[in-house]
Amino acid sequence: MESSTSPIDLALINILPPELLIEIFAFCAAEESIAPLTLGTVCRTWKKIIDESPRVWKLVILDDSKRSIAASQFQVRLWLSRSAPLKFDVKIHLEQEAGNALSLLAPFLPVLNRWRQLTLTSAYKKSVFLTNIFSDFDSLKELGLSISDNESNHGNSGMTVRLTHLPRDTKSSLPLRFTSLYITNDYQLFIRPSYTVALSLLESCPDLKNLILRGWMDCELSGSQSLPVISLPNLHSMTLHSTIIGRVILSHINAPALSNLYLIDLNADLHGVSSDFYESGDSEDEAHDFSRYPWSDQATGMGLRKLIAHCNPPLKVLNMLYSDMRTKDFNFIFNHLTELEEFRVTISDMSDTVIKLLRPYNRVVRVLDHFPASIELAPVSSTQDVRLPHLRCLELRNCPCISGDAIVETLIQRVDYTDRYTPKHTLEKVIVSECAQLDDQHRDVLARRMGHDRFSSQ
Repeated sequence: MESSTSPIDLALINILPPELLIEIFAFCAAEESIAPLTLGTVCRTWKKIIDESPRVWKLVILDDSKRSIAASQFQVRLWLSRSAPLKFDVKIHLEQEAGNALSLLAPFLPVLNRWRQLTLTSAYKKSVFLTNIFSDFDSLKELGLSISDNESNHGNSGMTVRLTHLPRDTKSSLPLRFTSLYITNDYQLFIRPSYTVALSLLESCPDLKNLILRGWMDCELSGSQSLPVISLPNLHSMTLHSTIIGRVILSHINAPALSNLYLIDLNADLHGVSSDFYESGDSEDEAHDFSRYPWSDQATGMGLRKLIAHCNPPLKVLNMLYSDMRTKDFNFIFNHLTELEEFRVTISDMSDTVIKLLRPYNRVVRVLDHFPASIELAPVSSTQDVRLPHLRCLELRNCPCISGDAIVETLIQRVDYTDRYTPKHTLEKVIVSECAQLDDQHRDVLARRMGHDRFSSQ
């Protein structure tokens, strides 16, 4: 907008009432993104009228080709402040990067109750879709992201955005104050998405309570060891579904409040695929138990080990569907997840060695004498204990490698022990279904010893 106003023009315009000037300024603001600022430089009278008139500021126009993301975010904050308490409209044009949508939308989310209309255009045809963005909520807490190369749109979250890829850099944007985040990557061809952008997005969502990540079955894994650990202090529930970056995610988050973890379809045959990871525990499984998917077994187990090492989260629910680990990893997590109450395993190569870890075991205790000189000669005694001491619900479905005898022996010994010594934390519900080696005789024994009220084979 060019200013060529003469003193005579100003004299004529200034005789107009402020109400009419405000209408003129609002019309100009709809044509030029920073018109209110430009008009305010003409004279003090105009600046005063503009600064004190929310109507002039109620349309926010953004274009990523004209200003940096940081400058646009500053513009948004100023416009939102000056337009209050009126409702506002937003026009965004994406020319440089479709992923800039998130960074440009972020400042509006805390004042969703004032947001009336959004017009979003892009140089990337059909690359950005938003649905369900307007509701009765005061602020937006739920975000769904779908990264896809087709035109389908799905999702039921408060705000659903479909992108051709995640934004490469969200660190420079304002924090995204979502508490629920759903990321699905449906790419089949052409592009190998990077896990680094997923981690960067998580870093931009420090208030996350619920996370679902699905996809990334074809992804470059090198360079992951040098990434920083992301703090998600409020994360309560996490689902990793059909992805090979489970280890990367689990190894690079600090989630001290995580209580529910769902691992779904993580088994993958990637023999020969290398990564930069090699840490304590990466050696071969000493048990040498059978595994159909040794690569993903190791990746999932090592990811959980790293998560536990970072924050030892108070997991209460662990659900593993077509997601396995090595025997040594089961042993590790059973010894550390002392708050776990529900453990569900479906379609697993879990062996007798693993299930027997849930039996009572003799824990070695060194009894120290009062005299320092006798410490090295202190006698050793043993006391019984159980791993996963708070376990109330156990489900084993389609675990063909576990013998019926091992299941019966483990469950009866555990229930006998916990019923007697820790009745508040004994097994209340046990389901063993479609385990090939569990026959009718085994089921009858378990039903008699445990009761039909807490044992089921359905």
